[in-house]
Amino acid sequence: MTTSYGGPRFTPGRIRALALTAGPLVLPLFAIELVWLHTLIPLVVCYHLVVLGGREGNTVVTWALGSAGLMALISQSLLVFVFGLTMVPLGYILAAGIRRGDAPSWTGIKGLGYVFCLWLLLGAYSGLTGGPSPLQVTLESLEQSMVAALGQLEPAAENGVGAPAAPLSDQELVAAYENLQRFISRAWPALFTISFISLVWLNLVASHWLLRRKDPGLTPWPEFKYWRLPEHFIVAAALALVLLLVRVEPLATIGLNGSLIIGMLYFMQGLGIMSALLAYWNVPPLLRGICYALIMMQIYGLLLLALLGMADIRLNFRQRLQKRDSP
Repeated sequence: MTTSYGGPRFTPGRIRALALTAGPLVLPLFAIELVWLHTLIPLVVCYHLVVLGGREGNTVVTWALGSAGLMALISQSLLVFVFGLTMVPLGYILAAGIRRGDAPSWTGIKGLGYVFCLWLLLGAYSGLTGGPSPLQVTLESLEQSMVAALGQLEPAAENGVGAPAAPLSDQELVAAYENLQRFISRAWPALFTISFISLVWLNLVASHWLLRRKDPGLTPWPEFKYWRLPEHFIVAAALALVLLLVRVEPLATIGLNGSLIIGMLYFMQGLGIMSALLAYWNVPPLLRGICYALIMMQIYGLLLLALLGMADIRLNFRQRLQKRDSP
């Protein structure tokens, strides 16, 4: 990937890789509402490190970071750039796990450990400098979002557009806000953990899927529709539920957080079962996307997939499908 003079040489394919890698870092510098693109940084870094190889992939990532850093200086958005920069090591962790042939679960655990350590360091830095901690900023953002969402219910009820049968009174709005506030104050450890798990898991699955589409030989991992939790996890789920039902603090709060986290893990397993079933029934890709969207749009769909994942411990749906296909 270098010229005879030792300088970098970029073919059209390498330029495209550079643009795709730098894009999630550069775009939020000029439009802060696009900061969600930072969640895609591990995906593009991992993909190009594996596809291009360690040396060429490192060159592309280095040039992408340098270009984004220059843009950050021009736009005076260094803080946004630094925040995006923290997502780059996660891409290296995923790529290293794929190249070494580590188990997907072990690679995900290492990525999750990095994200947790990153937030602990950010929290420690905020404490030393006297600034707001990441937890405080996130909770304040959630609170503002709740106030805005609840504030829109009353005008909608008065206009009769998409409103409930009876308008919400001020007391009901206040009660709803207080209930949500109490829930977040109790469940914030689980909410943070779920967000970290979702970040790592989505990048893990998307990287694996894109690499398999490029060349199945690029990734040693099996398809994620066959991913399955160890059976002993059901013991942890039962223990968390018992603690929640005890209604004695702080055991109930521990049970609430444990139930939410384990429920998220079983939801992921249920999503894998749903993927396996849709593939077994040869559902067209467009219709599959509609099915996924309908499930994700309602809380009952998420709960149904979590229960499906738990039921798989005994019923083992995917093994039954494989037995049907075998002669």
